[in-house]
Amino acid sequence: MAFAMNRPLDNFQFTFEFYLDDSKRIEPDDGSHDVYDSASLTESIARFHEEFGRTYHSYRAGSYHFPNDSPENERMEQQYELLKLAMDGQIHLAPFSRSNPPRRVLDIATGTGTWAIEMGDQYPEAEIVGTDLSPIQPGYVPPNVRFFIEDSGDDWDYPPTFDFIHTRMTIGCWSDMRRQIIQRAFDHLQPGGWLECQEMPVEMACDDGSLEAARAAGHPFVRWEDEFRAVSRLADRQMQVGPELKDWMRDVGFVDVKEVVFNIPINGWPRDSKVKYVGMMWQRNLLEGLSGFSYAMFSRFLGKSVEEIELALVDVRKSMFDRNLHAYHKFYVVLGRKP
Repeated sequence: MAFAMNRPLDNFQFTFEFYLDDSKRIEPDDGSHDVYDSASLTESIARFHEEFGRTYHSYRAGSYHFPNDSPENERMEQQYELLKLAMDGQIHLAPFSRSNPPRRVLDIATGTGTWAIEMGDQYPEAEIVGTDLSPIQPGYVPPNVRFFIEDSGDDWDYPPTFDFIHTRMTIGCWSDMRRQIIQRAFDHLQPGGWLECQEMPVEMACDDGSLEAARAAGHPFVRWEDEFRAVSRLADRQMQVGPELKDWMRDVGFVDVKEVVFNIPINGWPRDSKVKYVGMMWQRNLLEGLSGFSYAMFSRFLGKSVEEIELALVDVRKSMFDRNLHAYHKFYVVLGRKP
């Protein structure tokens, strides 16, 4: 590429050197606009714990039993797109819009941060905060989006200034979601603010009796899911969050509570083409997540080796292609307003 010898901007005084003149005094911000503070990311937090050939969070190590490595992050990204498809392209049901945007949003257990980033793009005037145990979010995000390392199961230091708080697919994060999250969300929302929980319990549903028949026959995937729920009780982690959400919200004081349920087939057994596609996507997501779901839970609480776990998962994976099992998972989207 050729450049003109006579460049009209050569002598323009607004250069970086002029703008960053070290003789200029930089006035400190009084901090009155910040809604929270945070500690800097330490090297130990970014140095992930390695176990079972996977990596896990280092901050509060062992409190969350699923990996945070690239295969799991890719699975979570696929899961995000799948659930967005199931919700007809919506990422929330709370009554916000471009003409009525939220101002301060908290995304708890943000994971890869995709929901928070999309909210930041959709509502550029909003301040979006995402928190998680792992620093796995991208560095390049909209300017109104920030991520912080935090265990949301602990007390929250935020002032009650949020008008939208959100959770999505946090199974296995909490021992008591009602007390640790829903009550605290109520306390940290400003009046009129909304909480929206998008959760899927680890329990299949079925309308034609094929699930009961499969369980009686020892269907490997059904058996794995039953065992997974049993292990979650040993781990003191809730895996059945979903149908209780509306009652929990009402119990702590939310009003205008609304529940919407989306049925996600476990594979491509449905006749309808769109539902079939969603089921095939969910089957793929489950297949890619099985090892990560199983390793820490079954090793730490049942004493199984990785080899034993993987040997059992061979039949589990094969059985997930059984289209005679007409089962689905229920994806609950429950929202409530603080009076």
